[in-house]
Formats: sequence, C-alpha cells, structure tokens
Amino acid sequence: MITRETKQPRDYEVMDSVLDRGDAVELARHLSCSPQLIRGWCRAPETESEFASGKFGPLSRLRTLIAMVREDDGCSDRAYPIGRYIANLLGGIFVPMPQSKKSKDSEVIKNISSVLKETGDAVEVTRKVWFDETPGRISNKERAACVAEIDEAMVSLVHLRQWIETNSKKR
Repeated sequence: MITRETKQPRDYEVMDSVLDRGDAVELARHLSCSPQLIRGWCRAPETESEFASGKFGPLSRLRTLIAMVREDDGCSDRAYPIGRYIANLLGGIFVPMPQSKKSKDSEVIKNISSVLKETGDAVEVTRKVWFDETPGRISNKERAACVAEIDEAMVSLVHLRQWIETNSKKR
C-alpha cells in the first residue's frame, strides 16, 4: 500500500515542477507509455484516498519500496543504495541521517563542534600523508577513516542546519 506523504512537496508536485509542458509526449515516447499517464503523475489527488489518474508515478513507487523495506527491517538501511544511485545520477551524494537523540541545545551544538573538529583533524592527517609522508598515495585504512569523518561531518552540518531552522521559527 502506498502511504500518503505528509510533508510538502508531495510526489505529484515534484513531478509537476520537473516536467515542462511538452515533456509528457517526449517522456511517454521514451518510456513507451501514454502522455496521459505522464500527465497523471503531475496531478493532485481528487480525494484524500485516490489519485486522479488511478496510476502511481515513479516517485510514489519508490516511496512504497522504501516503506516496504522500512516495515520489513525496522529501518531504511537496505534501501540506501536507491538514495546513492539517484544522488549519483544528479551529481550529488547521499549521506544517511542517523536517528537524532533528544538532547539539550547546548549538547547538540557541543557534539556538532566536536565532530567538525575531528573531521578537521582527519583532513589534516590525510593532507600530511598525501603530501609529506607518501606523496600521491593514501592507504585504504586512511581513506576509509577520512571518508567516515567527512560523512559524519556532513550529517552534523545538516543537524546544525535543522537545529537553526527549528529554533529560528520559535522566535
């Protein structure tokens, strides 16, 4: 069963913002389906429980697949390759967000600061190895450690952004 999205934008709104007016015909030709089907992916539901086209679009199908994995496993980890694949197609990266613990604001900021300091240290170690100790080479262990620190830093920066957004709305 396809679960309804609760946050904006919804999948049909995303599809509508991505597809230009003439794209439905061309995309339908590429996908060997009707332009009406493509246009249906961009329409709002007529009722709270049904979509106007009666067909679910590709984003709804992905959401259903991810929801199925989450229900089966209790988490979305097994679906992460989907995020990595799509991010790669778009020239971006996918870094999963761990469950955040409820903490005092000062603890949140202190943790973020600590992670970013550790990341800076890892980058400095990488710089020394790459340029001074073994020019142009880095071991798999050093690479893995640096990549892990970078991923953790990206997550921390997103947490900081979320914290700022949440707390600026309170005022």
